[in-house]
Amino acid sequence: MKTVSIPTIEKHFEGKDKLLQTYQTLLQSLRTFGLVNEAPKQTSIHLEKNSGFAGVHPRKNHFNLEFRTDYKIENPRVVRTQQLSAKRYEHTVKLEKPTDVDAELLNWLKDAYELSK
Repeated sequence: MKTVSIPTIEKHFEGKDKLLQTYQTLLQSLRTFGLVNEAPKQTSIHLEKNSGFAGVHPRKNHFNLEFRTDYKIENPRVVRTQQLSAKRYEHTVKLEKPTDVDAELLNWLKDAYELSK
């Protein structure tokens, strides 16, 4: 019989203390906007208001943070942009350390948070 592993925040960051600190800094900053729920999945953590507004995808030495806005962000920090519809863009930013969670990133995330219904 196959054992099903329940995804947890702790499992995503096992052995990755610096990344966990970065994630905690991100979460603490996001909660200044209002309620933020964490929904751990098998390969990611969804961050939700009423619906998902961002996703954290842990890797070995960083995590990819994906979020949606109603405008395209032209910035070297954005490693990937995908146009989802006429007025929806998904952006990916790579985070490695707590100082990567700065005012610029939080402005984008505030827009993503407010866009979430």
